[in-house]
Amino acid sequence: MEYIIDLALDFSEFPFGRNTPDDGEYTGEVFRDKILKPELDKLKNGDTLKINLNGVKIGIGSSFLSESFAGAIQKGYIEKQRFLDALVIVCNDSLYENEIIGYINEA
Repeated sequence: MEYIIDLALDFSEFPFGRNTPDDGEYTGEVFRDKILKPELDKLKNGDTLKINLNGVKIGIGSSFLSESFAGAIQKGYIEKQRFLDALVIVCNDSLYENEIIGYINEA
């Protein structure tokens, strides 16, 4: 099974920051807990989770990416290797994919 999250359509075209309320309402914390976690909970062996970052109107900051993706590991929502095995990043800029994988590996 393939699950898909479109960041711009399913969450916000303007994701920003680490924590709510300090950084606004579209933070990494909110994305991780409200959008990402429910999809992670559905994953079974062999499933993929495709996250489309295209359509976001601003650069996606490291605090958002770290809180979202490394935070999922740190909160115990999913095991690191299972996350890496399932995750497919769709983005015109490979920089984001490399950054996300780096945060997951460091978690």
